[in-house]
Amino acid sequence: MVSVSRLGNGLTVVTHYMPVDVVAVYAFYNVGAKNEYPGIFGGSHLVEHMLFRRIEGLRGSVDELVEGVGGYFNGFTNYDYTAYVEVLPIEYAELGLEIESKRMTNAVFDPGEFELERKIVLSEFDMNENDADFRLMYRASMIAWDTHPYRYAVIGLRSDLNRVSRDELFRYYRRYYNPGNAVLVIVGGLEERKALGLAERYFGGIGTGGESGAVKPWDDGLQGRARIEMRALSGETPRLFIAFKVPGAYDLDGLRRLMLMDFVVSGDRAFTYGLTSREPMAVPRSSRLYRLVEEGLGDTVYSYYEVTYMNSLYTIMIYNVRDPDRVIARVGELIMERPSEDELGFARERMMARLTFSMDSPSKLAQLYGLSQLFMNDPNGLASIIESAARLDASEYVGFVDKLLDRLIAIIYR
Repeated sequence: MVSVSRLGNGLTVVTHYMPVDVVAVYAFYNVGAKNEYPGIFGGSHLVEHMLFRRIEGLRGSVDELVEGVGGYFNGFTNYDYTAYVEVLPIEYAELGLEIESKRMTNAVFDPGEFELERKIVLSEFDMNENDADFRLMYRASMIAWDTHPYRYAVIGLRSDLNRVSRDELFRYYRRYYNPGNAVLVIVGGLEERKALGLAERYFGGIGTGGESGAVKPWDDGLQGRARIEMRALSGETPRLFIAFKVPGAYDLDGLRRLMLMDFVVSGDRAFTYGLTSREPMAVPRSSRLYRLVEEGLGDTVYSYYEVTYMNSLYTIMIYNVRDPDRVIARVGELIMERPSEDELGFARERMMARLTFSMDSPSKLAQLYGLSQLFMNDPNGLASIIESAARLDASEYVGFVDKLLDRLIAIIYR
């Protein structure tokens, strides 16, 4: 059973015992692209990179320490949060707590290492710019929002990445990396009392201070529909990119309806990603969107969506489209169509199967708990939303989707 505790310095600790011989340690921080400002767009991700560099008090680098005992480590930055993970054999569980406690306060930000990581992040930026789907997503975001923090990709702006100083990002790190702005999740073979004892031992002495990264949800930008055309680069596959705004986790009723729509329209979706990254999903043959292929309107269909705190974009990509305007209209029809009882039953089964799959390992379960705690102040929040989504009926589906396409963005890339 999952338990939530809070240390005296404000650190939230989520624990869950599983009879396994490994432990997953996650540290979630309520800071991401949503907290950035002109001059440091992309800074949250660059800070994440620096926190795998030299950390005072550790007897070696993170990769040497974790891989040296047969463990796994990673970190990832999102619009809403930054997270770090170690999956370790149970006898080395303390190593994860030691790394995360020192990462919270003791990152050095060596100037030479900072310049090296800047170059690495800029190379990632270049890779993204060479990806057509990334460019289309970026253009859609620029249309969808005027000043909202989701307007820019998490990777940020090249100009800011080139200019931001080590000192500016070190101050940003000090501002948001503090116990009151963090959630520590420990899932696996440590019993609750032992896990809490280790959390107190390694984190209890860290002082309060710093700021919360929480923001009040808001939106701006596109009112109505947008249709634009872009020229594909030589050798690139022509495609149609469709995006529309959907509710974030702050809107619990909207989120549960979105979950149902996603499983009816796209047919499947991973709720957690274990040790893998997020990528667009090729829709299964059982999905509504696959009808576009069956009807000869395109060769392949992908969709992409992940839970964010504020309203975000649900995207659909269709490759080798013959008649873009016909496909735009057909996508609207597929989304608006009232689901049959058979469709609802299949969507419910897939949804609950995916939830079960998202809870079958310490790492995936810890990720689910951490996101839920950050977004909903309840480690069981996302699981509860998914379970309630599986109980919705056809009328609630129709009542939700009838307004989604009022703010649709279509980008024809050929």
